[in-house]
Amino acid sequence: MLVEIWKHGLLWFSAGFYGYLIVHHAIQAFLSEQRVANRRLVVLFVSCLGFSIIDSQLLSTTPTPHPALRALTAIQFVASVVCAVLFIEMLNDLLELSLGRWVRWLWGGTGLFAFLTALGLIVSPQVEIIALPLLHGYYVRSASTPLGYAVSALYLGVFLGAFGLAFHSWHRQSRYNRPLLLILSLIVPLVLVDMLTYYGILAVVPTWNLCYAIISVGLSVRLNMQIYLLTSDLRRAHRELQMAYRQMIEQERLSTIGQIVRGILHDLKNFFNTIQSLADVGILRLKRDPTFDAADYFASIGSTTRQAHQYLLDMLEMTHEQGEPQWEVLSPAEIVQEVARLSGARFLDPPVQVVNNIPSHLRMEADRRYLMQLFLNLTLNAVQAMRDWDGERLIEFDWIEQSDCTVLIMRDTGPGMPEQVSAHLFEREVTTKQGGSGLGLMLARRAVEKHNAQVEVHSAPGAGTQFIFRFPTPPRFVSAREAAVAA
Repeated sequence: MLVEIWKHGLLWFSAGFYGYLIVHHAIQAFLSEQRVANRRLVVLFVSCLGFSIIDSQLLSTTPTPHPALRALTAIQFVASVVCAVLFIEMLNDLLELSLGRWVRWLWGGTGLFAFLTALGLIVSPQVEIIALPLLHGYYVRSASTPLGYAVSALYLGVFLGAFGLAFHSWHRQSRYNRPLLLILSLIVPLVLVDMLTYYGILAVVPTWNLCYAIISVGLSVRLNMQIYLLTSDLRRAHRELQMAYRQMIEQERLSTIGQIVRGILHDLKNFFNTIQSLADVGILRLKRDPTFDAADYFASIGSTTRQAHQYLLDMLEMTHEQGEPQWEVLSPAEIVQEVARLSGARFLDPPVQVVNNIPSHLRMEADRRYLMQLFLNLTLNAVQAMRDWDGERLIEFDWIEQSDCTVLIMRDTGPGMPEQVSAHLFEREVTTKQGGSGLGLMLARRAVEKHNAQVEVHSAPGAGTQFIFRFPTPPRFVSAREAAVAA
């Protein structure tokens, strides 16, 4: 009874377990890049399935031989040799044991032994009956010839030698190959038990199925460790990439600040000249008339000093890392005026003319810093593009009146760019400057995204470039008097 339960359990387990592995690796052989390895595994598990089915047929409650006993034993012998060579080849590939030449010799020998088996030189006509007391049954098969025993001993020696070489190279095995080797080494005592049973020294249940179940577990553990280590490497690479990206952003910001230093110094010089002039005139008046009231001069000096202080605070704020937008109702015309002053366009020879056609009474809801960053980066790009441009040098800001959104336009008369560049203008590493990183344009894109705006780029070589920005908030208008007071 027990032997029948074992027989049917072995049959159904093999059909389900190896059937799943065969289908899985057959699909992987078509879909994955490791096609050769998956094809080998398909052949290995097909051989295992055939071996298990034959094993179940050789188990019996009585010592009566199977009608096709000799043929079944011959097929089992060939399947065992194929499994052994495939297993050694798998060890060689996974653990890099440099056994390629030996594996080729083994495959050649396997073909020869299969031919000798077909001639009846490996399996003898004699019946070998092994009693299985634990299962109250018998394992009945054909006996092997001396040549069959010699072949089995040869393959057993190669099998154990491959494991010995693998453990000898333990120090250079990877983190996921070492657990695989430890798990696969559990096969060694099972194979020895099987071989002792094969030689008639022991009388136990064959353990081939356990061997190949261990192979499957080992491969699964190795695959999961590879996935875990790969995921860890990806996380580390992601952190390093984020750090490198932040450094590149910082470098681009510093580069942008360096480009506008001339404009900042010029404006600070104007502030200081005003203060110096007021102080000189006030001192001169006091020398001429000691009773002169200099309060107005001091008030003007204080006002100019506060303007210079606020100007410096604005510059410092623009260099800080910006977070979420701080919405306010502002004048885009004033932003353009500030950009024109900071961009340094007027210091070129010949200078770049900046024309601001945005009406002073137009208001929109936006973040001042991001809007400044958007127009400043694009203006600096346009200024640099026109440094060696022989044509007209003009940057123009305009608007289109719409009721549902605020539409601002920036266009220049520079050299323009081809369509393949303008179509991907705001992507990483796309730049219009020789040796540029494209991060300035990415910062401009970030400013657009922070406003949930849309941008269109129209450009052609020699025809300049035009940007159309559509901000989702509707435009607002103030009276001419309010606009004049704000200015």
